[in-house]
Amino acid sequence: MNVLSRSGAASVPSGAAALYRSLAAWYVRMRGGIFLMSVAAGVLAGLVRAGNPFVAWIAGVLFGWPGVLGASVGQLIGAWAVQGSFLASLGLAVSVALSGSVAFLVFCHVPGIGRGLPTLRSYIWFLLGAMLGGLLTAFGVSVVLGGFPGPRFWNGAAEGLIAVLLLGPPMLLGADRYLRRWMEPIPGEKPARRPRLLTAAPASVLTGLDTGGQETVALSMRSQTGGRRVLLVGIALVLGLTLAAVPLSVLLPRGGSWAVLLYVIPILWFGNQYGLRGGVLAASASGLFYLFGASWISVAGFGDGVDVWSRCADLVILSLVGAFVGRSREHEVRMRDELADSNRLLRRDLLRVAQALTQAVEAKDSYTEGHLRRVSEYAVAVGSRLGLRGKDLEMIHYASMLHDIGKIGIPEEILRKRGPLTEVEAEVMRRHADIGARLLEKLDLLRDAAPIVRAHQERFDGAMDETRYPGYPMGLRGDDIPLGARIIAVVDAFDAMTTTRPYRAALPADAAVAELRRQSGRQFDPRVVDAFIDELAERPWVREESWH
Repeated sequence: MNVLSRSGAASVPSGAAALYRSLAAWYVRMRGGIFLMSVAAGVLAGLVRAGNPFVAWIAGVLFGWPGVLGASVGQLIGAWAVQGSFLASLGLAVSVALSGSVAFLVFCHVPGIGRGLPTLRSYIWFLLGAMLGGLLTAFGVSVVLGGFPGPRFWNGAAEGLIAVLLLGPPMLLGADRYLRRWMEPIPGEKPARRPRLLTAAPASVLTGLDTGGQETVALSMRSQTGGRRVLLVGIALVLGLTLAAVPLSVLLPRGGSWAVLLYVIPILWFGNQYGLRGGVLAASASGLFYLFGASWISVAGFGDGVDVWSRCADLVILSLVGAFVGRSREHEVRMRDELADSNRLLRRDLLRVAQALTQAVEAKDSYTEGHLRRVSEYAVAVGSRLGLRGKDLEMIHYASMLHDIGKIGIPEEILRKRGPLTEVEAEVMRRHADIGARLLEKLDLLRDAAPIVRAHQERFDGAMDETRYPGYPMGLRGDDIPLGARIIAVVDAFDAMTTTRPYRAALPADAAVAELRRQSGRQFDPRVVDAFIDELAERPWVREESWH
Protein backbone atom coordinates (compact mmCIF):
# COMPACT_ATOMS: atom_id res chain seq x y z
CA MET A 1 0.00 0.00 0.00
CA ASN A 2 2.79 2.31 0.94
CA VAL A 3 4.61 1.50 -2.31
CA LEU A 4 1.53 2.28 -4.37
CA SER A 5 1.00 5.54 -2.53
CA ARG A 6 4.54 6.64 -3.12
CA SER A 7 4.31 5.63 -6.78
CA GLY A 8 1.07 7.56 -7.28
CA ALA A 9 2.47 10.59 -5.47
CA ALA A 10 5.57 10.55 -7.62
CA SER A 11 3.53 10.34 -10.84
CA VAL A 12 1.70 13.61 -10.15
CA PRO A 13 4.68 15.96 -10.32
CA SER A 14 6.07 13.94 -13.20
CA GLY A 15 2.84 14.45 -15.19
CA ALA A 16 2.75 18.15 -14.29
CA ALA A 17 6.33 18.53 -15.49
CA ALA A 18 5.49 16.83 -18.76
CA LEU A 19 2.49 19.11 -19.22
CA TYR A 20 4.63 22.13 -18.39
CA ARG A 21 7.25 21.06 -20.94
CA SER A 22 4.58 20.53 -23.59
CA LEU A 23 3.07 23.96 -22.94
CA ALA A 24 6.53 25.57 -23.01
CA ALA A 25 7.38 23.85 -26.31
CA TRP A 26 4.05 24.94 -27.76
CA TYR A 27 4.65 28.51 -26.53
CA VAL A 28 8.08 28.64 -28.18
CA ARG A 29 6.84 27.00 -31.36
CA MET A 30 3.97 29.46 -31.62
CA ARG A 31 6.31 32.39 -30.80
CA GLY A 32 4.41 33.00 -27.58
CA GLY A 33 5.07 36.74 -27.24
CA ILE A 34 3.62 37.38 -30.69
CA PHE A 35 0.72 35.04 -29.96
CA LEU A 36 -0.17 36.84 -26.73
CA MET A 37 0.15 40.24 -28.37
CA SER A 38 -2.20 39.10 -31.14
CA VAL A 39 -4.64 37.80 -28.54
CA ALA A 40 -4.65 41.18 -26.80
CA ALA A 41 -5.23 43.03 -30.07
CA GLY A 42 -8.00 40.58 -31.01
CA VAL A 43 -9.73 41.09 -27.66
CA LEU A 44 -9.69 44.85 -28.16
CA ALA A 45 -11.05 44.49 -31.71
CA GLY A 46 -13.81 42.16 -30.50
CA LEU A 47 -14.84 44.60 -27.81
CA VAL A 48 -14.82 47.62 -30.13
CA ARG A 49 -16.27 46.17 -33.35
CA ALA A 50 -16.79 42.44 -33.43
CA GLY A 51 -16.35 40.90 -36.86
CA ASN A 52 -13.97 43.52 -38.29
CA PRO A 53 -11.17 41.53 -39.96
CA PHE A 54 -8.38 44.11 -39.75
CA VAL A 55 -6.56 42.81 -36.65
CA ALA A 56 -6.54 39.23 -37.91
CA TRP A 57 -5.50 40.46 -41.36
CA ILE A 58 -2.51 42.48 -40.14
CA ALA A 59 -1.52 39.80 -37.59
CA GLY A 60 -1.58 37.17 -40.32
CA VAL A 61 0.48 39.24 -42.77
CA LEU A 62 3.10 40.17 -40.19
CA PHE A 63 3.31 37.13 -37.90
CA GLY A 64 1.89 34.22 -39.88
CA TRP A 65 -0.17 31.45 -38.28
CA PRO A 66 0.61 32.42 -34.65
CA GLY A 67 -0.75 35.88 -35.42
CA VAL A 68 -3.89 34.51 -37.09
CA LEU A 69 -4.59 32.12 -34.23
CA GLY A 70 -3.92 34.74 -31.55
CA ALA A 71 -6.13 37.37 -33.20
CA SER A 72 -8.93 34.83 -33.65
CA VAL A 73 -8.76 33.70 -30.01
CA GLY A 74 -8.79 37.32 -28.92
CA GLN A 75 -11.76 38.05 -31.21
CA LEU A 76 -13.56 35.09 -29.62
CA ILE A 77 -12.97 36.40 -26.10
CA GLY A 78 -13.86 40.00 -26.95
CA ALA A 79 -16.98 39.12 -28.96
CA TRP A 80 -18.13 36.67 -26.27
CA ALA A 81 -17.89 39.43 -23.69
CA VAL A 82 -20.06 41.67 -25.88
CA GLN A 83 -22.41 39.17 -27.55
CA GLY A 84 -22.89 36.80 -24.62
CA SER A 85 -23.16 33.85 -27.02
CA PHE A 86 -20.20 31.50 -27.30
CA LEU A 87 -21.32 29.93 -30.58
CA ALA A 88 -21.91 33.29 -32.27
CA SER A 89 -18.55 34.55 -30.99
CA LEU A 90 -16.87 31.38 -32.26
CA GLY A 91 -18.41 31.98 -35.68
CA LEU A 92 -17.13 35.57 -35.69
CA ALA A 93 -13.66 34.37 -34.69
CA VAL A 94 -13.59 31.82 -37.52
CA SER A 95 -14.77 34.52 -39.94
CA VAL A 96 -11.96 36.94 -39.11
CA ALA A 97 -9.47 34.04 -39.19
CA LEU A 98 -10.36 33.58 -42.86
CA SER A 99 -9.19 37.13 -43.61
CA GLY A 100 -5.85 36.66 -41.82
CA SER A 101 -5.27 33.30 -43.50
CA VAL A 102 -5.95 34.68 -46.98
CA ALA A 103 -3.62 37.63 -46.40
CA PHE A 104 -0.74 35.45 -45.19
CA LEU A 105 -1.18 32.90 -47.99
CA VAL A 106 -1.16 35.66 -50.62
CA PHE A 107 2.20 37.02 -49.48
CA CYS A 108 3.59 33.48 -49.04
CA HIS A 109 2.67 32.08 -52.44
CA VAL A 110 2.60 35.00 -54.89
CA PRO A 111 6.16 35.45 -56.19
CA GLY A 112 7.89 38.81 -56.49
CA ILE A 113 5.91 40.75 -53.88
CA GLY A 114 6.79 42.09 -50.43
CA ARG A 115 5.00 43.22 -47.30
CA GLY A 116 6.83 46.55 -47.45
CA LEU A 117 4.95 47.30 -50.72
CA PRO A 118 8.14 47.76 -52.77
CA THR A 119 6.37 47.45 -56.13
CA LEU A 120 3.03 48.13 -57.76
CA ARG A 121 2.54 44.37 -58.03
CA SER A 122 2.87 44.09 -54.24
CA TYR A 123 0.27 46.81 -53.74
CA ILE A 124 -2.19 45.24 -56.18
CA TRP A 125 -1.96 41.88 -54.41
CA PHE A 126 -2.26 43.65 -51.06
CA LEU A 127 -5.51 45.21 -52.30
CA LEU A 128 -6.80 41.94 -53.78
CA GLY A 129 -6.03 40.09 -50.55
CA ALA A 130 -7.86 42.76 -48.56
CA MET A 131 -10.89 42.51 -50.84
CA LEU A 132 -11.03 38.72 -50.75
CA GLY A 133 -10.50 38.62 -46.99
CA GLY A 134 -13.15 41.27 -46.45
CA LEU A 135 -15.68 39.33 -48.55
CA LEU A 136 -14.99 36.04 -46.74
CA THR A 137 -15.25 37.66 -43.32
CA ALA A 138 -18.41 39.54 -44.28
CA PHE A 139 -19.93 36.27 -45.54
CA GLY A 140 -19.13 34.50 -42.28
CA VAL A 141 -20.39 37.36 -40.12
CA SER A 142 -23.64 37.69 -42.08
CA VAL A 143 -24.24 33.93 -41.83
CA VAL A 144 -23.62 33.98 -38.06
CA LEU A 145 -25.63 37.11 -37.33
CA GLY A 146 -28.10 36.82 -40.20
CA GLY A 147 -28.63 39.08 -43.19
CA PHE A 148 -26.87 37.32 -46.08
CA PRO A 149 -26.86 38.50 -48.83
CA GLY A 150 -28.39 41.75 -47.63
CA PRO A 151 -26.91 45.09 -46.56
CA ARG A 152 -25.08 43.54 -43.59
CA PHE A 153 -22.92 41.53 -45.99
CA TRP A 154 -22.06 44.40 -48.33
CA ASN A 155 -21.54 46.94 -45.55
CA GLY A 156 -19.35 44.47 -43.70
CA ALA A 157 -17.26 43.78 -46.81
CA ALA A 158 -16.82 47.53 -47.45
CA GLU A 159 -15.96 48.17 -43.81
CA GLY A 160 -13.33 45.42 -43.77
CA LEU A 161 -11.78 46.60 -47.02
CA ILE A 162 -11.63 50.24 -45.93
CA ALA A 163 -10.15 49.32 -42.54
CA VAL A 164 -7.35 47.37 -44.23
CA LEU A 165 -6.87 50.05 -46.88
CA LEU A 166 -6.54 52.90 -44.36
CA LEU A 167 -4.63 51.18 -41.56
CA GLY A 168 -2.76 48.47 -43.50
CA PRO A 169 -0.13 50.49 -45.46
CA PRO A 170 1.21 52.56 -42.53
CA MET A 171 1.39 49.48 -40.30
CA LEU A 172 3.03 47.35 -43.00
CA LEU A 173 5.64 49.98 -43.81
CA GLY A 174 6.30 50.72 -40.14
CA ALA A 175 6.69 47.02 -39.34
CA ASP A 176 8.89 46.46 -42.39
CA ARG A 177 11.29 49.10 -41.12
CA TYR A 178 11.22 48.63 -37.34
CA LEU A 179 9.84 45.12 -36.63
CA ARG A 180 11.43 43.07 -39.40
CA ARG A 181 13.20 40.76 -36.93
CA TRP A 182 9.85 39.84 -35.34
CA MET A 183 7.98 39.25 -38.59
CA GLU A 184 7.31 35.77 -39.93
CA PRO A 185 10.04 34.98 -42.52
CA ILE A 186 8.73 34.44 -46.05
CA PRO A 187 11.21 32.81 -48.47
CA GLY A 188 11.75 34.83 -51.64
CA GLU A 189 10.00 37.94 -50.34
CA LYS A 190 10.95 41.07 -52.28
CA PRO A 191 12.64 43.56 -49.93
CA ALA A 192 11.59 47.20 -49.76
CA ARG A 193 14.04 50.08 -49.92
CA ARG A 194 13.85 52.96 -47.50
CA PRO A 195 11.46 55.69 -48.75
CA ARG A 196 13.24 58.66 -50.30
CA LEU A 197 12.38 62.03 -51.65
CA LEU A 198 12.37 61.92 -55.46
CA THR A 199 13.89 65.20 -56.65
CA ALA A 200 15.61 65.98 -59.93
CA ALA A 201 19.01 67.25 -58.89
CA PRO A 202 20.43 69.59 -61.52
CA ALA A 203 23.43 68.34 -63.45
CA SER A 204 26.62 69.94 -62.27
CA VAL A 205 30.31 69.41 -62.85
CA LEU A 206 32.38 68.26 -59.91
CA THR A 207 36.12 68.58 -60.32
CA GLY A 208 38.94 67.47 -58.11
CA LEU A 209 42.07 65.34 -57.92
CA ASP A 210 41.83 61.61 -57.46
CA THR A 211 44.30 59.54 -55.47
CA GLY A 212 46.50 59.14 -58.50
CA GLY A 213 46.87 62.88 -58.98
CA GLN A 214 44.66 62.94 -62.06
CA GLU A 215 41.84 65.43 -62.33
CA THR A 216 38.38 63.92 -62.47
CA VAL A 217 34.99 65.14 -63.61
CA ALA A 218 31.59 63.65 -62.78
CA LEU A 219 28.03 64.83 -63.30
CA SER A 220 25.91 64.97 -60.15
CA MET A 221 22.29 64.06 -60.88
CA ARG A 222 20.97 61.87 -58.07
CA SER A 223 17.78 61.24 -56.24
CA GLN A 224 18.15 62.86 -52.80
CA THR A 225 16.97 61.46 -49.48
CA GLY A 226 15.37 63.57 -46.75
CA GLY A 227 12.78 66.19 -47.51
CA ARG A 228 11.41 66.98 -44.07
CA ARG A 229 10.08 70.29 -45.34
CA VAL A 230 8.24 68.56 -48.21
CA LEU A 231 6.76 66.04 -45.76
CA LEU A 232 5.51 68.80 -43.47
CA VAL A 233 3.98 70.66 -46.41
CA GLY A 234 2.11 67.52 -47.46
CA ILE A 235 0.81 66.87 -43.94
CA ALA A 236 -0.35 70.48 -43.67
CA LEU A 237 -2.11 70.04 -47.02
CA VAL A 238 -3.99 66.96 -45.76
CA LEU A 239 -5.03 68.78 -42.57
CA GLY A 240 -6.17 71.85 -44.47
CA LEU A 241 -8.25 69.82 -46.91
CA THR A 242 -9.82 67.92 -44.02
CA LEU A 243 -10.94 71.21 -42.52
CA ALA A 244 -12.58 71.97 -45.89
CA ALA A 245 -13.91 68.51 -46.80
CA VAL A 246 -15.70 67.71 -43.53
CA PRO A 247 -17.79 70.93 -43.42
CA LEU A 248 -18.56 70.57 -47.14
CA SER A 249 -19.99 67.12 -46.49
CA VAL A 250 -22.44 68.80 -44.08
CA LEU A 251 -23.24 71.95 -46.02
CA LEU A 252 -23.76 70.33 -49.42
CA PRO A 253 -26.66 67.88 -49.72
CA ARG A 254 -25.23 64.41 -50.26
CA GLY A 255 -21.91 66.12 -50.97
CA GLY A 256 -19.70 63.85 -48.88
CA SER A 257 -18.44 61.81 -51.83
CA TRP A 258 -17.47 64.95 -53.73
CA ALA A 259 -15.74 66.35 -50.66
CA VAL A 260 -13.58 63.22 -50.40
CA LEU A 261 -12.30 63.85 -53.94
CA LEU A 262 -10.46 66.92 -52.62
CA TYR A 263 -7.90 64.52 -51.19
CA VAL A 264 -6.66 63.71 -54.69
CA ILE A 265 -4.41 66.79 -54.32
CA PRO A 266 -2.22 65.55 -51.42
CA ILE A 267 -2.32 61.98 -52.74
CA LEU A 268 -0.87 63.09 -56.08
CA TRP A 269 1.56 65.38 -54.24
CA PHE A 270 2.97 62.55 -52.10
CA GLY A 271 2.96 60.13 -55.02
CA ASN A 272 5.04 62.55 -57.05
CA GLN A 273 7.42 63.32 -54.18
CA TYR A 274 7.82 59.88 -52.57
CA GLY A 275 6.69 57.39 -55.18
CA LEU A 276 4.24 54.51 -54.84
CA ARG A 277 4.40 54.17 -51.07
CA GLY A 278 4.09 57.93 -50.67
CA GLY A 279 0.85 57.99 -52.66
CA VAL A 280 -0.58 55.00 -50.80
CA LEU A 281 0.32 56.42 -47.39
CA ALA A 282 -1.22 59.76 -48.36
CA ALA A 283 -4.48 57.97 -49.23
CA SER A 284 -4.41 56.22 -45.84
CA ALA A 285 -3.74 59.47 -43.97
CA SER A 286 -6.43 61.31 -45.92
CA GLY A 287 -9.00 58.60 -45.18
CA LEU A 288 -8.15 58.49 -41.48
CA PHE A 289 -8.38 62.25 -41.10
CA TYR A 290 -11.66 62.36 -43.00
CA LEU A 291 -13.06 59.42 -41.07
CA PHE A 292 -12.22 61.05 -37.76
CA GLY A 293 -13.72 64.40 -38.79
CA ALA A 294 -16.85 62.88 -40.34
CA SER A 295 -17.40 60.65 -37.30
CA TRP A 296 -17.18 63.66 -35.00
CA ILE A 297 -19.68 65.53 -37.18
CA SER A 298 -22.02 62.51 -37.13
CA VAL A 299 -21.79 62.17 -33.35
CA ALA A 300 -22.51 65.89 -33.00
CA GLY A 301 -25.71 65.40 -34.99
CA PHE A 302 -24.74 67.40 -38.08
CA GLY A 303 -24.36 64.54 -40.51
CA ASP A 304 -26.65 63.62 -43.38
CA GLY A 305 -27.28 60.11 -42.13
CA VAL A 306 -24.97 58.36 -44.56
CA ASP A 307 -22.51 55.89 -43.05
CA VAL A 308 -19.06 57.48 -43.12
CA TRP A 309 -17.53 54.13 -44.13
CA SER A 310 -19.33 54.27 -47.48
CA ARG A 311 -17.76 57.66 -48.26
CA CYS A 312 -14.30 56.34 -47.53
CA ALA A 313 -14.86 53.74 -50.24
CA ASP A 314 -13.97 56.50 -52.71
CA LEU A 315 -10.46 56.39 -51.26
CA VAL A 316 -9.97 52.95 -52.82
CA ILE A 317 -9.95 54.68 -56.20
CA LEU A 318 -7.77 57.52 -54.90
CA SER A 319 -5.33 55.05 -53.36
CA LEU A 320 -5.04 53.30 -56.72
CA VAL A 321 -4.43 56.67 -58.39
CA GLY A 322 -1.68 57.46 -55.86
CA ALA A 323 -0.10 54.05 -56.38
CA PHE A 324 -0.04 54.33 -60.17
CA VAL A 325 1.20 57.94 -60.14
CA GLY A 326 3.87 57.05 -57.58
CA ARG A 327 4.98 54.03 -59.55
CA SER A 328 5.22 56.15 -62.72
CA ARG A 329 7.29 58.70 -60.83
CA GLU A 330 9.63 56.00 -59.49
CA HIS A 331 10.09 54.66 -63.03
CA GLU A 332 10.91 58.17 -64.25
CA VAL A 333 13.49 58.66 -61.50
CA ARG A 334 15.01 55.24 -62.10
CA MET A 335 15.39 56.00 -65.79
CA ARG A 336 16.89 59.38 -64.93
CA ASP A 337 19.41 57.78 -62.58
CA GLU A 338 20.36 55.17 -65.17
CA LEU A 339 20.86 57.94 -67.71
CA ALA A 340 22.98 59.84 -65.19
CA ASP A 341 25.09 56.73 -64.59
CA SER A 342 25.59 56.25 -68.31
CA ASN A 343 26.45 59.92 -68.67
CA ARG A 344 28.95 59.70 -65.83
CA LEU A 345 30.64 56.60 -67.28
CA LEU A 346 30.75 58.21 -70.73
CA ARG A 347 32.40 61.33 -69.32
CA ARG A 348 34.83 59.24 -67.31
CA ASP A 349 35.92 57.48 -70.48
CA LEU A 350 36.06 60.84 -72.27
CA LEU A 351 38.31 62.17 -69.51
CA ARG A 352 40.61 59.18 -69.91
CA VAL A 353 40.81 59.84 -73.65
CA ALA A 354 41.62 63.50 -72.94
CA GLN A 355 44.32 62.46 -70.46
CA ALA A 356 45.79 60.05 -73.01
CA LEU A 357 45.91 62.84 -75.62
CA THR A 358 47.50 65.13 -73.04
CA GLN A 359 50.19 62.55 -72.35
CA ALA A 360 50.78 62.24 -76.09
CA VAL A 361 51.39 66.01 -76.32
CA GLU A 362 53.66 65.94 -73.25
CA ALA A 363 55.68 63.09 -74.75
CA LYS A 364 56.28 65.15 -77.91
CA ASP A 365 56.93 68.51 -76.20
CA SER A 366 58.83 68.25 -72.90
CA TYR A 367 57.80 71.81 -71.98
CA THR A 368 54.15 70.80 -71.69
CA GLU A 369 54.88 68.11 -69.06
CA GLY A 370 52.78 69.19 -66.05
CA HIS A 371 51.83 72.42 -67.83
CA LEU A 372 48.47 71.15 -69.09
CA ARG A 373 47.54 69.79 -65.68
CA ARG A 374 48.36 73.05 -63.91
CA VAL A 375 46.54 75.18 -66.46
CA SER A 376 43.49 72.94 -66.30
CA GLU A 377 43.25 73.05 -62.51
CA TYR A 378 43.50 76.83 -62.24
CA ALA A 379 41.34 77.49 -65.32
CA VAL A 380 38.46 75.54 -63.77
CA ALA A 381 38.93 77.38 -60.46
CA VAL A 382 38.89 80.78 -62.18
CA GLY A 383 35.85 79.82 -64.25
CA SER A 384 34.00 78.81 -61.10
CA ARG A 385 35.00 82.08 -59.45
CA LEU A 386 33.55 83.96 -62.43
CA GLY A 387 30.22 82.19 -62.02
CA LEU A 388 30.47 79.44 -64.64
CA ARG A 389 28.62 76.23 -63.85
CA GLY A 390 27.55 72.98 -65.43
CA LYS A 391 28.46 72.35 -69.04
CA ASP A 392 30.31 75.68 -69.46
CA LEU A 393 32.70 74.76 -66.66
CA GLU A 394 33.05 71.24 -68.00
CA MET A 395 34.06 72.55 -71.43
CA ILE A 396 36.69 74.81 -69.85
CA HIS A 397 38.03 71.74 -68.08
CA TYR A 398 38.45 69.80 -71.33
CA ALA A 399 39.62 72.79 -73.37
CA SER A 400 42.30 73.67 -70.83
CA MET A 401 43.53 70.08 -70.79
CA LEU A 402 43.62 69.95 -74.59
CA HIS A 403 44.46 73.54 -75.56
CA ASP A 404 47.86 72.40 -76.85
CA ILE A 405 46.60 69.24 -78.54
CA GLY A 406 47.30 70.85 -81.91
CA LYS A 407 51.03 70.58 -81.23
CA ILE A 408 50.70 66.97 -82.36
CA GLY A 409 50.71 68.43 -85.88
CA ILE A 410 53.79 70.62 -85.30
CA PRO A 411 57.25 69.25 -86.29
CA GLU A 412 59.32 68.12 -83.33
CA GLU A 413 62.33 70.18 -84.41
CA ILE A 414 60.27 73.31 -83.85
CA LEU A 415 58.79 72.12 -80.57
CA ARG A 416 62.19 71.09 -79.17
CA LYS A 417 64.24 73.99 -80.53
CA ARG A 418 66.55 75.42 -77.87
CA GLY A 419 66.21 79.09 -78.67
CA PRO A 420 63.88 81.69 -80.18
CA LEU A 421 61.89 80.65 -83.25
CA THR A 422 62.36 82.25 -86.64
CA GLU A 423 59.42 84.06 -88.23
CA VAL A 424 58.67 81.04 -90.42
CA GLU A 425 58.88 78.68 -87.44
CA ALA A 426 56.68 80.97 -85.38
CA GLU A 427 54.08 80.98 -88.15
CA VAL A 428 54.09 77.17 -88.17
CA MET A 429 53.78 77.10 -84.37
CA ARG A 430 50.75 79.42 -84.50
CA ARG A 431 48.88 76.78 -86.45
CA HIS A 432 48.55 74.57 -83.37
CA ALA A 433 45.46 76.41 -82.09
CA ASP A 434 43.54 75.84 -85.31
CA ILE A 435 44.80 72.25 -85.65
CA GLY A 436 43.63 71.45 -82.11
CA ALA A 437 40.20 73.02 -82.71
CA ARG A 438 39.69 71.02 -85.89
CA LEU A 439 40.53 67.80 -84.03
CA LEU A 440 37.96 68.54 -81.30
CA GLU A 441 35.28 69.51 -83.81
CA LYS A 442 35.23 65.89 -84.98
CA LEU A 443 34.11 64.70 -81.53
CA ASP A 444 30.49 65.44 -80.63
CA LEU A 445 31.14 65.60 -76.88
CA LEU A 446 34.10 67.98 -77.27
CA ARG A 447 32.76 70.11 -80.11
CA ASP A 448 31.83 72.94 -77.73
CA ALA A 449 35.42 73.06 -76.50
CA ALA A 450 36.78 73.67 -80.03
CA PRO A 451 36.10 77.47 -80.14
CA ILE A 452 37.87 77.85 -76.79
CA VAL A 453 40.95 76.00 -78.04
CA ARG A 454 40.98 77.95 -81.32
CA ALA A 455 40.84 81.34 -79.55
CA HIS A 456 43.08 80.77 -76.54
CA GLN A 457 45.95 82.74 -78.16
CA GLU A 458 43.84 85.80 -79.08
CA ARG A 459 44.63 89.16 -77.46
CA PHE A 460 41.91 91.01 -75.54
CA ASP A 461 42.63 94.18 -77.57
CA GLY A 462 42.49 92.22 -80.85
CA ALA A 463 46.01 93.27 -81.96
CA MET A 464 47.55 90.92 -84.53
CA ASP A 465 50.57 93.07 -85.35
CA GLU A 466 52.05 93.15 -81.86
CA THR A 467 55.74 92.45 -82.36
CA ARG A 468 56.28 90.33 -79.26
CA TYR A 469 52.97 88.60 -78.59
CA PRO A 470 50.51 89.02 -81.48
CA GLY A 471 47.02 87.58 -81.24
CA TYR A 472 46.06 84.72 -83.54
CA PRO A 473 44.56 83.09 -85.51
CA MET A 474 41.45 85.26 -86.18
CA GLY A 475 42.15 88.61 -84.51
CA LEU A 476 39.12 88.48 -82.17
CA ARG A 477 38.84 91.07 -79.44
CA GLY A 478 36.96 91.70 -76.17
CA ASP A 479 33.83 89.68 -75.55
CA ASP A 480 34.04 88.18 -79.05
CA ILE A 481 36.67 85.90 -77.56
CA PRO A 482 35.01 83.01 -75.66
CA LEU A 483 35.33 83.47 -71.90
CA GLY A 484 36.97 80.07 -71.59
CA ALA A 485 39.66 81.14 -74.06
CA ARG A 486 40.28 84.37 -72.12
CA ILE A 487 40.68 82.35 -68.92
CA ILE A 488 43.11 79.87 -70.48
CA ALA A 489 45.12 82.75 -72.00
CA VAL A 490 45.80 84.25 -68.56
CA VAL A 491 46.61 80.97 -66.79
CA ASP A 492 48.66 79.72 -69.76
CA ALA A 493 50.73 82.92 -69.85
CA PHE A 494 51.37 82.83 -66.10
CA ASP A 495 52.53 79.22 -66.27
CA ALA A 496 54.78 80.03 -69.24
CA MET A 497 56.38 82.96 -67.35
CA THR A 498 57.04 80.86 -64.22
CA THR A 499 58.48 77.91 -66.15
CA THR A 500 62.16 77.62 -67.09
CA ARG A 501 62.81 77.64 -70.83
CA PRO A 502 66.07 76.80 -72.63
CA TYR A 503 66.53 80.47 -73.53
CA ARG A 504 65.46 82.06 -70.18
CA ALA A 505 65.00 81.36 -66.49
CA ALA A 506 61.59 81.16 -64.79
CA LEU A 507 60.18 84.38 -63.36
CA PRO A 508 59.15 84.59 -59.70
CA ALA A 509 55.39 84.43 -59.14
CA ASP A 510 55.17 88.09 -58.01
CA ALA A 511 56.99 89.24 -61.16
CA ALA A 512 54.61 87.20 -63.31
CA VAL A 513 51.64 88.73 -61.49
CA ALA A 514 53.02 92.20 -62.13
CA GLU A 515 53.31 91.40 -65.84
CA LEU A 516 49.67 90.22 -65.90
CA ARG A 517 48.61 93.52 -64.37
CA ARG A 518 50.59 95.48 -66.98
CA GLN A 519 48.94 93.54 -69.80
CA SER A 520 45.46 93.75 -68.24
CA GLY A 521 43.13 95.34 -70.77
CA ARG A 522 45.65 94.82 -73.55
CA GLN A 523 46.67 91.20 -73.91
CA PHE A 524 44.34 89.89 -71.19
CA ASP A 525 40.76 90.40 -69.97
CA PRO A 526 40.97 92.55 -66.79
CA ARG A 527 38.14 90.65 -65.11
CA VAL A 528 39.91 87.33 -65.67
CA VAL A 529 43.22 88.74 -64.44
CA ASP A 530 41.61 89.93 -61.21
CA ALA A 531 39.87 86.58 -60.66
CA PHE A 532 43.12 84.67 -61.28
CA ILE A 533 45.08 86.87 -58.86
CA ASP A 534 42.37 86.36 -56.23
CA GLU A 535 42.66 82.61 -56.74
CA LEU A 536 46.45 82.81 -56.34
CA ALA A 537 45.97 84.70 -53.07
CA GLU A 538 43.93 81.80 -51.69
CA ARG A 539 45.93 79.01 -53.32
CA PRO A 540 49.52 79.98 -54.19
CA TRP A 541 51.04 78.70 -57.40
CA VAL A 542 53.29 75.64 -57.10
CA ARG A 543 56.51 76.02 -59.07
CA GLU A 544 57.26 73.55 -61.81
CA GLU A 545 59.87 71.58 -59.83
CA SER A 546 57.19 70.44 -57.40
CA TRP A 547 55.13 68.91 -60.21
CA HIS A 548 57.75 66.44 -61.39
